[in-house]
Amino acid sequence: MRKLMRRLGSAVWSPGRIYLVGGSSAVLVDWRETTVDVGLKLDPEPAGTFEAIAWAKETLNINVELAAPDDFIPELPGWRGRSPFIDRYGRVDYHHY
Repeated sequence: MRKLMRRLGSAVWSPGRIYLVGGSSAVLVDWRETTVDVGLKLDPEPAGTFEAIAWAKETLNINVELAAPDDFIPELPGWRGRSPFIDRYGRVDYHHY
């Protein structure tokens, strides 16, 4: 996860936030050893993210899904403020969703 976070953070062209979703977050905090795919939510989306994700998917041989719970159910008010900060890589702040 950290390798992906570093690569995306160094490849984007503008600041933004990426929220780790589901298994991605669980792997990062050692609740699980693996996940089938890396779930991400971009908000606000850093410029160049889609190109960086395509490059990372190829070089790291991983599956990245742009999906979050609020794609399926109504978002909870104030969720951004309750999303714990993980780290900053390059221009990207990472949070747990």
